[in-house]
Amino acid sequence: MPFDNAEHNALSFSEQGDLAKYAETLGFTSLFVRDSPLYSPKLGPITTNYDPFVFLTYISSRTSNIALGTASIVATLRHPIHIAKATTSLDLISNERLLLGMATGDRQFEFPAFNVETNQLSERYQQTIYAVKALWQSHSPDLSDTKFQLTEDSGLQILPKHQQIPVFATGYAKQSIDWIKQHMDGWLFYPQAFQAQKKLLEQWHDNNKFKPFMHPLVIDLSNNPNELVSPIKGGYRLGSKTLLNILSAYERIGTNHIILNLKSANRTYEDMLQEIGKEIIPYFPPHITKEVQKNEIIGQN
Repeated sequence: MPFDNAEHNALSFSEQGDLAKYAETLGFTSLFVRDSPLYSPKLGPITTNYDPFVFLTYISSRTSNIALGTASIVATLRHPIHIAKATTSLDLISNERLLLGMATGDRQFEFPAFNVETNQLSERYQQTIYAVKALWQSHSPDLSDTKFQLTEDSGLQILPKHQQIPVFATGYAKQSIDWIKQHMDGWLFYPQAFQAQKKLLEQWHDNNKFKPFMHPLVIDLSNNPNELVSPIKGGYRLGSKTLLNILSAYERIGTNHIILNLKSANRTYEDMLQEIGKEIIPYFPPHITKEVQKNEIIGQN
């Protein structure tokens, strides 16, 4: 999200909310938005970008259960106090549905506007993660190990219900994989060649604690369910039956969640959501065993 038309013009907020609710009723388990503070005409036509916390707060009012994710907040361009307070508010308003992706940022023209040196991104990212987590955990946190200082025992007035919110690194975020394993709750990566992704997943899941791995995937869904794969930027054009095979292959190598970015010049979002809800989602139900999943699918056929 947000959902745009073929000319990259955003749909109305009412339509956005209707589509989010429809996705939820079909069994989709999450909706994700981006965070890009600035826009440049040099980027060309791109997806409309609202403030992620404000937009997700609206979407939370139109939905009930679907998780609300950021992919991702530019941690290096936001003060950790603002991040901690905004995420706490959104998580409480949405009844604990926030999944917080955190990135270092990749639009080079944004860093000078925020007076951020690119050679400081790695340290700044770490410091922000440490500070945000500390702010969630105590009304008077100790930030002495970070560059962000508090005085007079100050902190957030309201904390998340469980003093934490799931946080996901985006890409390497200029960190080592070991640092990400230790300090983050999961990893939001990028689509890449299948064998390269398999090798990376072997490294990621070589861990003494399960932490999920997810990535986005652009999908141009054909009207022909049997259409085979044609590569496009960030993903594939294909039919729903081929998509099922692709997603099953990703699941077998250890991918735990995929964020579908739906694109089409000749199909409506309602149409694509409906087909995926009917033909794809029943094969990837959340929170049940494979045995139950198998029996339910057999019963449907």
